[in-house]
Amino acid sequence: MKKTLLYFCFILLATGLQAQTDVFFSEYIEGSGNNKALEIYNPTDHTIDLSNYWVLRFSNGNLTFAEGGSTHLTGTIDSFKTFILVNGQTSSTPSSPACSPVLQAMANQLDGVYPAPTYMNGNDAMALVKTPGGVPPNVDMSNVTAVDLIGEIGLGAAITAETGWSYVKDSTLTYNNSQGVPVTGKVINYIVSKNATDGTTFGPFWMSWTSDHSLIRKPNIIKGVVVNPHPFVVTSEWDTVPAVVDTAGHLVYKDIWTNLGQHNCIVNSIGEASANSWMSVYPNPITANRFSVTSLYAVREVEILSNIGQSVYNQTFTKGQTVVEVGPFDLKAGVYLVRVVSFDNGISVKKILVQ
Repeated sequence: MKKTLLYFCFILLATGLQAQTDVFFSEYIEGSGNNKALEIYNPTDHTIDLSNYWVLRFSNGNLTFAEGGSTHLTGTIDSFKTFILVNGQTSSTPSSPACSPVLQAMANQLDGVYPAPTYMNGNDAMALVKTPGGVPPNVDMSNVTAVDLIGEIGLGAAITAETGWSYVKDSTLTYNNSQGVPVTGKVINYIVSKNATDGTTFGPFWMSWTSDHSLIRKPNIIKGVVVNPHPFVVTSEWDTVPAVVDTAGHLVYKDIWTNLGQHNCIVNSIGEASANSWMSVYPNPITANRFSVTSLYAVREVEILSNIGQSVYNQTFTKGQTVVEVGPFDLKAGVYLVRVVSFDNGISVKKILVQ
């Protein structure tokens, strides 16, 4: 089997913001023990039947999902809603603890027994695919359509003994471990070393966003990754959930799932009823290089996005005005989105036409 097959299977789908066609991963929970979950979001204007969809795990740098498992999804996702797949282990063994019943209670579907996809541990690539009629996916991926991907498939030894991905490309890092002792670790091509340079001390786990972390897809992402990334830079499409402080005063990034069950996406804002909108844009269509925003709340930020979700202009405000002037900017004629963020982090989105 050749790695090029994966690139052939993960063909980039051309989808526009106005007509989203498929679901994507919106949250990633990789917590302590088997507290693990994946949230899937429906950005379309219709309910999607999941009977043709599968979640696959490419374990520890593997080129196939044979060792990482596959799970056939069931049920549906309503428009602008989420679906949550949670690790299904309910009893503990000496080497494998049960998943939290609190997390399991949030699930739309519990995953199967090991090796199921939700036994990921930070250095596994996770894929969302669909097959004709929901038949089991072939190991060579010959009968699948790519929908979304977290991580990079087929890295082999480069990721097998490592802990996960970072936002740093190449660096040697010195940091204090949980006991306050300085240790040094390496990040090579966005992959984080499992052990420090002494070969025995673990770390730098805090640099790995895909192990012991909860991640949320950025709100401007409107479709899945369907080309195997090389390299996988987690921060290009994902945000880490803010840490909490434990009883020892340490920042903890794992076992945080308070955001599960809802996802902030720009298409969701467009799909909401106009009664939920608290700002307006004038004039619209826009014939000059500027416009004004009138808001019920003090405006902190105004961002203009293209019809594929790319940020093309950004302006921030510090005086707390409810009426702000945006521009000047230089944009080609076409349809754009204006995303307004208030000082209390409320978000409202409007469609504009630049002439």
